[in-house]
Amino acid sequence: MVASSPAFAKALQAYQRGELQNCLDQLGPLLRRQAPDANVLLVAAQCHTKLDQKLEAARLYARVADAQPANRRMFQLLAARLYSQLDMAEQGLALMRQIAGPDAGGQKDALFQSFDMEENKTFRRLLRSQLCLDEIEASDTWVRHGAEVGTDPAFLTMDDPYDHMLWCEQEEINSRQMKMAAGKPFTAESRRNRRALPHRFGDKIRVGYLSSDFADQHPTMRLFQGVLLGHDSSKFEIHLFCHTPEDIRAQDHGLRRTYPNLHDILAMDDATARDFIRSFDLDILVDLKGHTRDVRADLINSGLARIQVAYLGFPGSAYGIDCDYAISDPIVTPDRSKAFYHEKLCRLPETYQANDNVHRPLPPPASRAALGLPEDAFVLASFNMVRKITPQTARLWARLLKAIPGSVLWMLCSGKQRQANFTAFMAGCGIEPERLFFTVAESYIPHIARLQAADLGLDTHPYNGHTTTSDKLWAGLPVITFKGSNFASRVSESLLTALGVPQLVAETPDAMVDLAAELARDRATLAALRQRIAENRLHAPLFDTARFTQHLERAFEMMVEREKAGLEPDHIDVPALAPRLTSFRA
Repeated sequence: MVASSPAFAKALQAYQRGELQNCLDQLGPLLRRQAPDANVLLVAAQCHTKLDQKLEAARLYARVADAQPANRRMFQLLAARLYSQLDMAEQGLALMRQIAGPDAGGQKDALFQSFDMEENKTFRRLLRSQLCLDEIEASDTWVRHGAEVGTDPAFLTMDDPYDHMLWCEQEEINSRQMKMAAGKPFTAESRRNRRALPHRFGDKIRVGYLSSDFADQHPTMRLFQGVLLGHDSSKFEIHLFCHTPEDIRAQDHGLRRTYPNLHDILAMDDATARDFIRSFDLDILVDLKGHTRDVRADLINSGLARIQVAYLGFPGSAYGIDCDYAISDPIVTPDRSKAFYHEKLCRLPETYQANDNVHRPLPPPASRAALGLPEDAFVLASFNMVRKITPQTARLWARLLKAIPGSVLWMLCSGKQRQANFTAFMAGCGIEPERLFFTVAESYIPHIARLQAADLGLDTHPYNGHTTTSDKLWAGLPVITFKGSNFASRVSESLLTALGVPQLVAETPDAMVDLAAELARDRATLAALRQRIAENRLHAPLFDTARFTQHLERAFEMMVEREKAGLEPDHIDVPALAPRLTSFRA
């Protein structure tokens, strides 16, 4: 038997010593046999998983499933999860449909109910990634009903927090989610221990930023790096604690090396990183991740600073992550939102979102001919990630296309099957395929150049554009949205208001359709709007990096003032500076 052969035993010994590549070398001849033993396949899959070689691992787990029928379901799920992480949704969905079996294909409810909660989580993520909008709508309806009824807490742990925010705009349901992207939730005791740590305030406020996004081409840094580089060094001592993966660092164009006091903690385990960060005796630790990729929640919850703050990464309350404050603004978190946050709200004036106006090129526009767009069409543009496109958003876009004769939809969407799925859904809404134009991701400068070829930018709901909306506005493209009911669905309203064009925020989806149709008919008004955006871009608060930085610094000062006075964290509204009278580019 192969699994008990000397060759396999030798490979296992290498695996147990942590010599993963040596183990794979030993397994090579056994894997090349016509029907490798399931144990050989499994050890090889685990080696590739630990080496972060996800594609090889996924393929091997799928083979283990075929070789071990008794555990087929478990290994198919492991493979499907890896395919999801690799953005290979077609392969992942095929495996999930095998798990469901042929009898579950007829009725959507039967399909969801044939999965356990962990399987549903993976299935839902794959459906969303692949724009299977009919199925995801049925699944969302099922999950929403389960959450509203409240008899089964499993519905509150169905999705990772980010995935949940992509479809659920109800703050009350958002606030009851009990799923973490990673780590274990903090406790009242762990928070008390953290706030009881010995601490000394100095002449300067010591602020540490914790993130896995420290690279100048990452969307978060495109927003925030101007703030990092612009802090007042006479009042603030800034430290950056970086656990940015190597693949993201590799995309950096050189600005990263100028970031202040960048400390690399990627290779540190949580205990080592905790002790290292505590050694700086920070007044404030700012987590820039929330429930997004590579968050180190256990590190945050181990207690890093007297005051811990959530900012920018996650648009909502971050269940289980120990932060005293969440930085927001009065639009994304009006007073009624306070009840739905375990953090205290620190609301900045004008907008919560930073924008870098210094390291942000504004190239000349690309031509429609070069982009493959019709010269005479009214171009509606969406460049949000496809996972943000809900069935409700797609139907709203269909209504816009119908309301504007001669209009086309230009959207970021790669992959033939994904495009086919979206085309079929829109056909069901009465939209001809020739009115849909798909494009792929571009680097920053050509992306800003192409945005200028569109007539009107479209938003997604309930998870609005964040960097995406700012990029469109920086390019001078008007973006229309409607008022939302939670943080994620109010972001574009915040940005448009801070740019001085609140008239682009409709009260309802119906009003948004009317607004778009009116702008398409009245090209003079649309041209005037574009001109206003171009002018406001250089003096309105949205892109005023220095003004935003001063507001953020005042927020930090107010937090520290409360702490020095012996007061517990509480809601804070930061006052606005006097209006700017000249361009910040003057």
